Amino acid sequence: MMSDREVWLKAWAVIETHGPRESAPVVAMLLDIMGDDPDNYDWARVAKAVDAINEGPLQ
Repeated sequence: MMSDREVWLKAWAVIETHGPRESAPVVAMLLDIMGDDPDNYDWARVAKAVDAINEGPLQ
């Protein structure tokens, strides 16, 4: 299982790769494909972190 730090670093990598506007649909599509499989728990955590980062204020 990924540590919280690893989850947030992976989330930032997703946003850096796809940009803040494009990352949310990419993550939503991946979650739809992966479903509720417990093996995908870490990726669900990454997706939530991507959403939290994207919804936060720009600094």
